[in-house]
Amino acid sequence: MSINGLRNRAYKGAAVLVLGAALAATAGCGSDSSGSAAAGGGGAGVAQALALAQKSTTRPTSIGLTKPIGKPVPSGKKVVFISCGVAACEAQGDIIKQGAADLGWSAQTIGTDGSPEQLQNAFETALRDGADAIVLNAVNRASVAKQLEKAKQQGVAFVTSSSVDKTGDGILANVAGTQNSAKIGENMAAQIVADSHGKANTLYVNISAFQILQALGDQFKSSYAKYCPDCQYGSIDIPITALGKDAPDRIVSYLRSHPQVNYVVLSVSNALGSGLPAALRAAGLADKVKIVGQSGDSQTFQDLQAKSYNSIVPYDYYTVDYLMLDALARHFAGAKPQSALPPLWIVTPNNMPAEATKGLFPVVASYRDEFKKLWGK
Repeated sequence: MSINGLRNRAYKGAAVLVLGAALAATAGCGSDSSGSAAAGGGGAGVAQALALAQKSTTRPTSIGLTKPIGKPVPSGKKVVFISCGVAACEAQGDIIKQGAADLGWSAQTIGTDGSPEQLQNAFETALRDGADAIVLNAVNRASVAKQLEKAKQQGVAFVTSSSVDKTGDGILANVAGTQNSAKIGENMAAQIVADSHGKANTLYVNISAFQILQALGDQFKSSYAKYCPDCQYGSIDIPITALGKDAPDRIVSYLRSHPQVNYVVLSVSNALGSGLPAALRAAGLADKVKIVGQSGDSQTFQDLQAKSYNSIVPYDYYTVDYLMLDALARHFAGAKPQSALPPLWIVTPNNMPAEATKGLFPVVASYRDEFKKLWGK
């Protein structure tokens, strides 16, 4: 799930893009729900967690989509990607440009600061400039309802990713939505239960302003309970205003008041984890508390390489972006749509690829060849 651009949007007043997110600052450390997890499978649950964690720490070799389009994909289509304005979104523009070229199409990126006004203006610009398809991450239907209606009238296809909105009525595809978030949550729970051999006491750290994360958090909690009924669980919510500021201090404060915690789960590693390894070291907790997280930037993986993290589930921008293009290709070819979740990989210091410390990397090394084969290219 792509959260890199959401923080910037929130600061710019784009709460509508994450479905009414509560972006105002809150006092203290947020909610605290300590206690024992619900009933589960005991020893059998730990065995199940071990099996899933072993599978998930093996690097995927396939994108998971196998049905070819089977019809000619028309060339010459123009795709416009509306960028949220941060580095990850700009990198996505390059990935989409590459994928469009693989399809015989052209792609253009319109930069914005992530605010609703600029996103709407960019959408209007794309429509005026003759786009055949528009791509915008984490969209909220209500925020671009007027533009979506115009796109429908003009026959312009629209796809998104990491949105909580359903497809249909102007949204052709939503890649890596809530189902993907839930899959990540389940695998993170399995990793902790397996790593601890059923002796985990976990703090889950969330950013509730981002509604796409709710499915991740809910599934993590329920799977954690299923795999390890005797494992302890607590949670805190970090407000938007604390990101990049005192989020590590809030986490350390919780850990000091709950000394039995031995795992910290970050719903968005790069947003919540900046400075956290250093804060744990300063508090004398680095050897006691293991960090598991979802998503990450180059610094996150540098910290993982240094074993300051236990494991990270990276967000696979490459497959996500190509899946959005695949939905467009099938649409323009008149083929039946095919949905697939992005491949999931739990990255540890032992299996981390060297390129991870330098920036974005594909989870499936052969992703591009696989998609081109599906597209008849």
